[in-house]
Amino acid sequence: MFPAYCKAILKAMNGNIVENGQAKVFLQEKYVEFTSQFVPLLKMNSEAKIICLEGAATTHIITGTVYLSTQNFLRLVNVKCKLLPGAENVLETPTYLKAEIYKPFMKKRFFKGTKIAHKWEECTVISLSLDRIAIRASRIMCEYEKSIKLRMGGPVFKSDTELTLTLAQNGLMFGKNSKYVYQITDIPEPHQEELADFIKLCSLELIKYLQ
Repeated sequence: MFPAYCKAILKAMNGNIVENGQAKVFLQEKYVEFTSQFVPLLKMNSEAKIICLEGAATTHIITGTVYLSTQNFLRLVNVKCKLLPGAENVLETPTYLKAEIYKPFMKKRFFKGTKIAHKWEECTVISLSLDRIAIRASRIMCEYEKSIKLRMGGPVFKSDTELTLTLAQNGLMFGKNSKYVYQITDIPEPHQEELADFIKLCSLELIKYLQ
């Protein structure tokens, strides 16, 4: 998730690849650090380019001036960052959005023990990509259902939209603030573009200090 640590390629301004490694961008301070097992020494005040990767896809181009160069570390200052077309297809964006999940719970019945019932309950979406979503909510009974429905409206969608989610990893239990990561397995086709547009806008907002 940009601007946390991401895979990156260090390039000279002529486009030649210098080294593969990792990059971390410090947005408000306007500098970027690139680390690798071996980084060729670059001249102070020369310019260099860093290409950020998400998987095999390129997401951002960062250019800046060499401030510090060692055998395995490089810092560029006065950086500019550009979001590449299509990056929203692979990026994850942090959010703080209210939504509802249709969650299972154990309902007691007189003389008949208990049964699994469902109810809509508020949750908070803390990150989003085109195929994954992380939420905070009170405990969800994942041992009974791996798949749940989530309902969310603006600012992501123009109207309330239901998504089908499948548990991607075990939750972190903290009572009412437990964290769950789900795979988005079904989203109405007209709303896929709305979600991509939202991720793109959030990604541009993150790098506004570097444009």
